[in-house]
Amino acid sequence: MFHCFRTSGTLILMLSSLLLITACEKDGNEELDINSCNPVGLPGELLEANYTLTFNPAQIEPYLSAFGAPAFLDLEYSVDAYSVSYMTLNKNEELTRVSGVMFIPRDIDTLDLISVQHGTVIKRDQVGSVTPWYSLDGLIVAMNGYLVIAPDYLGLGDSQILHPFLHAKLSANPVIDFIRATRVYACENEIILSDNLFLVGYSEGGFVSLATQKIIEAEYSDEIQLTGVAPMAGPHDLSWSTNDLLNRHTYNNPAYLAYIVVAYNDIYEWNRISEIFQEPYASLIPGLYDGNHEGSEINNQLTNAVDQLFLPEFRTSFLAGEEAQIESTLVENSALGWGPIAPVRLIHGTSDSTVLYENSVNAYNSLRDNGGVSVDLIALPGTDHESAAFLAYFLAIEWFDSLRTAQ
Repeated sequence: MFHCFRTSGTLILMLSSLLLITACEKDGNEELDINSCNPVGLPGELLEANYTLTFNPAQIEPYLSAFGAPAFLDLEYSVDAYSVSYMTLNKNEELTRVSGVMFIPRDIDTLDLISVQHGTVIKRDQVGSVTPWYSLDGLIVAMNGYLVIAPDYLGLGDSQILHPFLHAKLSANPVIDFIRATRVYACENEIILSDNLFLVGYSEGGFVSLATQKIIEAEYSDEIQLTGVAPMAGPHDLSWSTNDLLNRHTYNNPAYLAYIVVAYNDIYEWNRISEIFQEPYASLIPGLYDGNHEGSEINNQLTNAVDQLFLPEFRTSFLAGEEAQIESTLVENSALGWGPIAPVRLIHGTSDSTVLYENSVNAYNSLRDNGGVSVDLIALPGTDHESAAFLAYFLAIEWFDSLRTAQ
């Protein structure tokens, strides 16, 4: 449903092998010594931060065209990558270990912080804390001169639970707590962070970024102040999106359709998989989301025909407005119906068939109608979900540069 900004497994392995040989070396395996800066026993507690690799622009630039990057995308700084583990809250409000990757550019005295939220991942180890190349978006942003953190999210990387796909609060928790853990790291290592703090993400990451802003400004505004947020190609209007998808004849990523049902079924304890999906898919689906399968593998086990994947009685009842529990849950988790304080720049390709452009139009209208101080929508004409990704990131970085220059 909500495709990701991702690289192929083969290319990941090739590039990772190359960098293990050619990346700049640091002395030893750096680990953080925990002391008074760290909020032990609280969300945001930093458990460890281990150096993995150093990347420089000369290593990255030859491969950018293979990922579809525009020719005008310039990279300036060498970057040290760290695999980070920290504490956040799970669905039961209990502390749990999660992970992410941190990229620190070299030769900058005062660093602006950006949290980069990745697109949809289903296989647990395909995240930046395991292999930094899985956070190519974060790496590119860091090479433009930002300290970048990219959370793996709950259910991915270190976390062994089911990923709470497109759940607003459980998506925001690891972002907020990675910001806290990064401030701990900066305190312990005498890194100077500026007051600038940005959020950006594509696809699921766009949804997570906007949801995180909503929660920060509602609950943590005394602790965290945002400078700018760029939610890109995200499924911001979950109710509208679900209605659209269930009205379709086919959808090319059925793994994403099932992902949100499996996640919500777990979080809210619905026990309704057999009431929503047809056989043989209803029996297959729970086992496909154990963290060991890629989206392409799951797609091959399911069907692109929406009317064959979902039970006809479920589709009929939902589209008739008779699934009040599910509808209210979708509305609750959509990042609509509020007025953001920090500037928001939505970016979306107009020909996106994976996450329709109307998601960003609906978000734009809702945020402005509810008193958003500075909300913009940048349309990328004729681009789809894949072709818009690099251009969207370029435009987001350019906008962030203008905001930090102004400050």
